[in-house]
Amino acid sequence: MSRPGAADTAAGSRLRFVWMLAARAGTLVMGVVASVVVARALPPEGRGTYYMAVAVGTAAMALGHLSVEQAQTALWSDERRRPSLEANCVPLGLFVGAGAALAALVVAGAFQGRGNIPDLWLLAIACAGVPLGVGVLYASNIAALRDRPQVAGLSALASAAVQCACLVALGLAGRLTVTGVVIVWAVSSAVSLVVLIGAGGVTIGRPRLRFARATCGKGLRLHAGSAASYLLLRSDVFLLNALAGPREVGIYTLAVTLAELSRIAVDVFAQVTLVRQFGRDMGESAAVAARTVRLMVLLGSVSALATVVAVSVLITPVYGPAYAEAATLVAWLVPGILLLSAGRPVATFLLRFRSPWFVVLPSLTALGVNIGLNTVLIPAWGGVGCAVASTAAYTALVAVQMTSFVRMTGTPWRQLLPTGSDTSQITGRLRRRPKELGMGRAQ
Repeated sequence: MSRPGAADTAAGSRLRFVWMLAARAGTLVMGVVASVVVARALPPEGRGTYYMAVAVGTAAMALGHLSVEQAQTALWSDERRRPSLEANCVPLGLFVGAGAALAALVVAGAFQGRGNIPDLWLLAIACAGVPLGVGVLYASNIAALRDRPQVAGLSALASAAVQCACLVALGLAGRLTVTGVVIVWAVSSAVSLVVLIGAGGVTIGRPRLRFARATCGKGLRLHAGSAASYLLLRSDVFLLNALAGPREVGIYTLAVTLAELSRIAVDVFAQVTLVRQFGRDMGESAAVAARTVRLMVLLGSVSALATVVAVSVLITPVYGPAYAEAATLVAWLVPGILLLSAGRPVATFLLRFRSPWFVVLPSLTALGVNIGLNTVLIPAWGGVGCAVASTAAYTALVAVQMTSFVRMTGTPWRQLLPTGSDTSQITGRLRRRPKELGMGRAQ
């Protein structure tokens, strides 16, 4: 007979998963609607220009956030440090983000007139959202570590709703421009941060400057890997822009947006189960990580297949013939995105129990593969070459991480692959869920 407390915990986890899945699905649906509005209002060249401006802003966040969120995760095991980590997250994010935005504008100014870089005014608008975005990053991570991932999901949903509503309104009015899209993107980060604070994801307290310096110091030791991970995900866009131009960027980035729909269930599952890896010794944490990987591969495979089929059927009717090439790119991108998402529990495990270089070196290796393949394949195949290079690089990263995990823990490779019992467990829960909901209403 199971303990009532354990049953309540399991039921709470399922409810959080369902809520997070719904919130993430809603966020992505609104993102798709927004992308349709932008694609219908702007040609591929215009979409490429807007995306490059936003890419500079997101690059400033990714390269300038100092990996503080990874330091938060690594330090969270010590309960005495948790109040300081929480109190510092928002003010530290705004401060670090402001420095990153300024650095990005200086670098972008040096490259004006070369490499299809957008004008400096458009980049300044995008960089205005960087401090808010870094604050959201730190605060969302704290919310997940506090076992409140639903608040992070709500903040993303609210941000997407405001962004979608503004773009639709501008589109209907016939006033949607590249500048307008970038302004709406920057403002949406403010909405996300307000919801994170207002809904109790984080508590604002007096900043603890001495501990903030220590957190940044630890983050910097991990930052080479974090920066490499970002460049692994987005260097292809910068290379494609330089080697092929804004039109190819517009089509390719739409394909990336649609391919990432396959991550809905996988990313939600990763957020909900993150807390289970803490408060355990290495053996227990390894078992949780392996089981989570199996379930994520299973969920991801189903959603990946559904995404490829749906995009193939709907891309031309929804986005127009100018974006028809994106369907082929999605098919090449989805396998790599699935592998990258499924490897997150292993990356978290290595971050906790090994030297930071066990996180840094795989990312640097994969980045080298990505840049090398993109340099060769983009001139020959354009966006398709970019997608092939990205999937190959993601596969290389996950392969190195999984090999390190297996050697360190002694976990057999077969325990990282879904089994029939995993499938039966998920389908059994899905069958029981309607009955549980019915009993809850009856009570």
